Amino acid sequence: MITLLFYLMYAGFIGLTVWAFSPAIPSLEFFVIVVVGYAVYFPVTLFLFALSLEVYGLIFKKEYPFSLKHHRFIDAYMRLAVRLLRFKVVVTGRENLPAKPFIFISNHQSTYDTIIHKASLPSPFVFIAKQQLFEWPFLGKPARALGNIPMERESDRSAAQAIIKGIKTYEAGTSVGIYPEGTRSHGPIMGPFKAGAFKLATKPQAPIVVGVTHGSYKAWKLWPVKQHTVRIHFYPPIEPETYAAWGKTEMSDRIRAMIQEKLDSF
Repeated sequence: MITLLFYLMYAGFIGLTVWAFSPAIPSLEFFVIVVVGYAVYFPVTLFLFALSLEVYGLIFKKEYPFSLKHHRFIDAYMRLAVRLLRFKVVVTGRENLPAKPFIFISNHQSTYDTIIHKASLPSPFVFIAKQQLFEWPFLGKPARALGNIPMERESDRSAAQAIIKGIKTYEAGTSVGIYPEGTRSHGPIMGPFKAGAFKLATKPQAPIVVGVTHGSYKAWKLWPVKQHTVRIHFYPPIEPETYAAWGKTEMSDRIRAMIQEKLDSF
């Protein structure tokens, strides 16, 4: 619905301009209106929709990590963002996603992974994300309103607090995601995993859904002319009874190997 409203508003701006100037169709004047209209009205429409997110964050100042209504509303914006970024998202393994809450662990290629995953995973769903995300205009306030959890990368205390809050959020009935690399890889070669990230699942004995993401790092390359394919795969959940015998290092190595195997096939 949000995507439809976006394009209807954009087309409305173009239509009003054509109506005001009444050029012959086709004609050079009509062609100029369409080209200039794209350059002017598209970013204007984009700004208005981004502004509506800022307004949403100002109105809803509490956190709503368990509200399906709020999450689905923002999910619609995330799907619009995916289309505007010119991503063709190909998802495999969607049938592996459990109906119950889970912990989501994935590699991290780009800033846009959170947008793609939010649009692809069942709601309600929140992330443990870098603190800076919550300071961004337009996205920061809605991210906090949905109950996403900020974490300062260089602070062990902040990381521990984020994990604790993530565990409580999961136990209350919402799925939680984390990127164990801690930062973006900007390509198919993963960075080292932070073992502490797995406490998010092991402490509450939660099922782990391992995700693999490839292609998001290509955002903005030849945009908007070229569309880029982003491939996402979801493995079947790893249940607590399976990983109970694994140590921290073994768990990290096993999950990293699963992700790398799929990245290699992509």
